[in-house]
Order: sequence, then C-alpha cells, then structure tokens
Amino acid sequence: MEDSKKTKLQLVQEIADLRQRCATLEQAAGDRNQLEADIMDAWNYAESIVESVREPLVVLSSDLKILSANHSFYETFKVTPRATIGNFIYDLGNRQWDIPKLRALLEDILPSVTVFNDYEVEHDFLNIGRKIILLNAREIFRKDIGSNIILLAMEDITERKQMETQIRELAFYDALTKLPNRRLLNDRLGQAMSASQRSGRYCALLFLDLDNFKPLNDTHGHGVGDLLLIEVANRLKSCVREIDTVARFGGDEFVVILNDLNVDKAESASQAEIVAEKIRTALSAPYLLTIKQEGKAETAIEHHCTASVGVALFINHEDSQDDILKFADTAMYQAKGVKR
Repeated sequence: MEDSKKTKLQLVQEIADLRQRCATLEQAAGDRNQLEADIMDAWNYAESIVESVREPLVVLSSDLKILSANHSFYETFKVTPRATIGNFIYDLGNRQWDIPKLRALLEDILPSVTVFNDYEVEHDFLNIGRKIILLNAREIFRKDIGSNIILLAMEDITERKQMETQIRELAFYDALTKLPNRRLLNDRLGQAMSASQRSGRYCALLFLDLDNFKPLNDTHGHGVGDLLLIEVANRLKSCVREIDTVARFGGDEFVVILNDLNVDKAESASQAEIVAEKIRTALSAPYLLTIKQEGKAETAIEHHCTASVGVALFINHEDSQDDILKFADTAMYQAKGVKR
C-alpha cells in the first residue's frame, strides 16, 4: 500500500486535507445524493487513516480538546471514547494526563516548531501503571475551520527501555552481587582520577581478598559461597559513602574506590586506613548462611571469614589505572603475608 511508505504523522496529515474536501463538497453544486456520498467516502477514508496507525493517536483542537482517537489509544490506555472525545487532554482519567512534560510539548515546543519527534515521557497512568511513552506531534492549519489541529502519536517504549537497562546491567554489573564489574570499575577509576585532577585531592583504591573462602566452597558448594559473596557486597556498601565505588573484581576479590579525600597525602592515607579497618571489622563478623537442598529441611551454618586489604593512594594522573590496581594488589598480598 502506497500510504505505508509515509511516516505515521505524514499519513495522518491527510485527515486535514480530506476534511477540507468535505467542506468544499458541501458548497459545491450538483446532485445532493452524490454530494453526501462523496462526503461520507472522504470521512470514512480519513478515519481509516487514523485507524491504520498502529500506535495510539489522538487529534487535538487548538485549545487541546480531543477531537478523535484511534482504537489503539483506547486499548493501550484502557479508556472509552465516551470518556475521551470532547475532553481536554489534561482532564483525561482524573487528570492523569496532566503531565508537565506533555504540557511543555503542547504549549511551549509545538507553537514554535510545528513538528516534534521522539519526545520521551515517563509517567504513572491510572489504569496501566508506570510507562515510558515516546511522543511525536505535528501541528496543522485547517482551512475549513480556520484554526490549527494537533496530531499526537504515542509509542509505549517501556519494554524496550527495560531491555536496554538489562543489557546495560549485564555489560557493567556483576550478575551475582549487582556491584559494578571490572569494565565499570575502570570507568569509575578514570572518573576518580579526573576529579582528583580538578580538585587537587587524593583518592584511594582498596583491593580486598577474602580469607578462608575456598574451604566454604569446598565443603558446602558454590551456592553457599555465592550467599557469602552477596553478604560481603552488602557489608562493603554499608562501609562507604554514596560518592565511593564498590566493585567485584572477580572470584572473592573486591575493589573499593574512595573519592575526594584530602589535599594532604598523610591525612588521606589516614582516612583510607580508617575505612579499611572499618571494612575488615565488618567482614570479620560471623556469617549465618542458609543451605537449601531439594527434599531436605533448610539448615543454617555459621561461617567466619576475614579479608586482607591493600591500599593505594593516587592523585591526578600521576600513575596509570593498571599501576594503581597493581600497587593495591601488591599491598593486599603483603597484608595477607603472601609473596607475589
């Protein structure tokens, strides 16, 4: 079909032209029956264009009253034509459409540009919950009524955005602990180095390795070991500030970046050591882990696990990211009493 090659809003724009045709036909001389038939054909064709748009679509008057809407709009937002047609768009469904970003689009943006594409709005709708909607709008002047109408097309992109979030989490976050993984750690470390350059303050990188972790895996299996790693992640996050980063480096190794310490190196070292001691204390508390086995009653075990922590201070870009990690890793093994 030729119309399918047009954009949705271009296609729907034909409504205005066809309705203008209706007005012209009414004034034309000729057979009254043929005139009425032509008007009906034009109207039906216009409405078929509206319905051919798969995404929700509404036609608004210049004062933002809804003139018409397609079936997809009613189905998507769980509303009826009776509760829709003739109402101000902001009044729909107990004013659930009174959305600041929608007002900005209709009242501030469109009057200046007449066409706007891919305007994203996130909102809690009364009947369907929280959705992310992509808006496309076009303002058209209708000669037959001497004023503008607005075509407002909508696309529910909630699922797409959720999938994008999931993909991002898989790429940048550890699946087990939900902490940043190595890739995101490298990005955060680069940000910390740049922030240090601007502020003149030191930062610190803490490299942690759990002691007595392997015996837990060997005795009770990796499922129980995973429970301990999740609890370790939670305890680590409770030891640092919002501006700091806790990441899982791999296996039972974790990294903490402490941002914005002090301009004095000795003072920064003291602050980092205080956090390191806080972490060692938190991680040395007993772990109560629940073992679940199919066909058997749940059992709880108590496990004791400490951590060795290496600290490396850095400022600006005096050292590379690899060097900072290497310095902290070496310090960690010295704390553990193991030669590298």
